[in-house]
Amino acid sequence: MAPPSRRECPFPSRRFPGLFLAALALLLSSRSDACGPPPTFVAMELTSRPKPYYKVGEQVEYDCKKGYHHFAPFLTHTVCDRNHTWLPISDAPCVKKVCHYIPNPAHGQAILANGTYSFGNQLHFICNDGYYLIGKAILYCELKGSDAVWSGRPPICQKILCKPPPTIKNGKHTFSEVDVFEYLDAVTYSCDPAPGPDPFSLVGESTIYCRDSLGWSGDPPECKVVKCRFPVIENGRQTAGFGKKFYYNAAVMFECYEGFHIIGSDTIVCNSNSTWDPPVPKCVKELPPSSTKPPTLSHSVSTSLATTSLTSSVSGPRPTYKPPVSRYPGYPNPDEGMLDGLDEWAIALIVIAILVGVAIISVGLHRYLQRRKKKGTYLTGETHREVNFTSL
Repeated sequence: MAPPSRRECPFPSRRFPGLFLAALALLLSSRSDACGPPPTFVAMELTSRPKPYYKVGEQVEYDCKKGYHHFAPFLTHTVCDRNHTWLPISDAPCVKKVCHYIPNPAHGQAILANGTYSFGNQLHFICNDGYYLIGKAILYCELKGSDAVWSGRPPICQKILCKPPPTIKNGKHTFSEVDVFEYLDAVTYSCDPAPGPDPFSLVGESTIYCRDSLGWSGDPPECKVVKCRFPVIENGRQTAGFGKKFYYNAAVMFECYEGFHIIGSDTIVCNSNSTWDPPVPKCVKELPPSSTKPPTLSHSVSTSLATTSLTSSVSGPRPTYKPPVSRYPGYPNPDEGMLDGLDEWAIALIVIAILVGVAIISVGLHRYLQRRKKKGTYLTGETHREVNFTSL
């Protein structure tokens, strides 16, 4: 049998690359004569599904997005131009939807945070002095479906009123007959007379006022007997705040005698617990300033200590004190000249003092003897006179 004949391919393999390149060129040439995807906007969106390219003269339509509405007479479509670009348009035709206008509340203000009522913005509310806000202080313009609405109802400003202030034991306050107090109305507390020898002290703020919707500006004061003990300080004295009794907020000042210094505060106050605050200070003895120069010893003491040190090194433990090495015989002393000069001055002063003392004693003794001699002579003369008169 003869072998079957081979059928020839209508498109030889060597011609296929050429045909592919030709088709690609035709496709590119057709796309070069078209526009790409249309522009996108914040407030608008295409009404149809976008394509990769558009023919010259082809038109696309836009519609406003959710939360925006169309504002005529601006266009909402564009066309692929002959220069293969889209005719210029903007999303100006679509504007944000706005919430309805809210006026200022009575005795207050409504302030736009961003300057417009469009959705996404805020409206803040504040009240005038003497009024407080009832409701939400901030409202938000939000989208609900396709409409812009506020997040809640607008608040109101209510006048600040306070109930009567609290009563206190052993005291009273002004305007006790008033049932309702307005903003900044104030009352003042005072204490009743005490039944005993010591009066009541008003502890706390004497005046409070109607501050806001929460009530008064502070807690009421307290009336009670506050008495501190008489402050006593050893080695010191009181300089201010003298008295026989010391009640609430009494202040006392102290100072120490010479040679003592104070530990603590020099001023104390009688507090509400009948104790001094801070506590009564103390006066303690001042320590002498520490000297950095070693003590000066006489030559005899130095020699005695040196002898004791040498002896104890053989027979027992050494003493805790060791005199300077320069005081031992045979060691040079850098201060020897200065010390010798001081010794000579001391000896000279002692000699002069002795001579002056001897002179003073001699003069006194001489005067004493002279007076005694004169007195004896006078008595002797009187005796002779008496004898002569008797003989006559």
